[in-house]
Amino acid sequence: MSLDIPVIETDRLILREPRLSDHAAFCAYFAQPRSKWNGGPLDPHQVEGMITSAAGGWALRGYGLWFVTLKGGDDAIGFAGIFHPFDWPEPELGYGIASAYEGKGIAFEAATAARSAAATHLGLTHLPSYISPDNARSQALALRMGATREANITLRDKVAHVYRHPAQEALT
Repeated sequence: MSLDIPVIETDRLILREPRLSDHAAFCAYFAQPRSKWNGGPLDPHQVEGMITSAAGGWALRGYGLWFVTLKGGDDAIGFAGIFHPFDWPEPELGYGIASAYEGKGIAFEAATAARSAAATHLGLTHLPSYISPDNARSQALALRMGATREANITLRDKVAHVYRHPAQEALT
């Protein structure tokens, strides 16, 4: 089956479809303790499941996570896009970038591009990001992107802060 996943290009990045060849990069990402913000740490079998789940979201829902690469390279350095487990009330804008790329504006660039593409290509606007109360970096990024803090939500027995992103029309 061929999936119609839009490729998004920014000044420095390409947001593209998930690939099994990204396994080693995501094994490294999900081996780090900081991956706890995205469901980690994960072992190699769980990473394979994450990659196939990311592709499956596109196949079954028509939206999902893009895998982020630097322009001119093919190695995944993170992800950004729409994450929507079956038991969550709505799709969310999620993101994660390898620690080697922190502090360079990469997460902001990727998440902003994913949010814009979600509205433009997929009709998904005014998305939330569900962020752990302990994840100050992600909270700061959501605020930098113009999101506003809403009430907490409990997802899978864990409390998350809800940051609501502005509707795409408000950004143009």
